[in-house]
Amino acid sequence: MRTRENNGLESALKQIFRLTGLVVTQNYYKFQNKTYIQKSGLAMGAPSSSILSEIYLQFMENTKIFEILRNSKIGGYYRYIDNILVIYNENCTNIEEVHKLFNTITLDLKFTLEQEKEN
Repeated sequence: MRTRENNGLESALKQIFRLTGLVVTQNYYKFQNKTYIQKSGLAMGAPSSSILSEIYLQFMENTKIFEILRNSKIGGYYRYIDNILVIYNENCTNIEEVHKLFNTITLDLKFTLEQEKEN
């Protein structure tokens, strides 16, 4: 049985999704007096971009990344905004394979690998 509160919540969620869709797809910017449409990704510097990026990364962590980490015997995973520190034992983990797996998660993100040098 649907209540008035449930209908109100569903309506509010629909509005939030609709507005989020508009924010994501209506990315215009100016460069050298020409106006361009950004075809993919979020607008750099837009207040909504940091929030939506964080939501997306947390979703990817909870649905894909943590499983890769668990299966690859990663000792530690720490993320600050878009920087990730991975701690692993090179005798147990092939970090190149982990890097490849991360890059198969989605076409929207590309992870780079910078390994420690000289301790």
